[in-house]
Amino acid sequence: FADCIYNEECAIALCQTISQLLNAGGNVVGVLPDFRVGLDLFQRKMRENGFVSRNIPIVAMGEQQQHENTFVCSGGGGKEYRLVLWKHDSC
Repeated sequence: FADCIYNEECAIALCQTISQLLNAGGNVVGVLPDFRVGLDLFQRKMRENGFVSRNIPIVAMGEQQQHENTFVCSGGGGKEYRLVLWKHDSC
């Protein structure tokens, strides 16, 4: 998902949707801006619902051969965003 959280209501709704749709052990990937209202609440709710997060490095086009396990971003917009993988902890 990307560009979904603009306030706390969006944070709660997205977290509830992910929790209801994703099977145990499943993954979800999101692109988050550096700062936006509702992001702290969303991340807290994801943890409370059993999700563990991991940031995935974003690299510019042409640098992908220098990095493993990265997300390639064309253009310059990726500098203000984080790519995050959440895995549902099924234990």
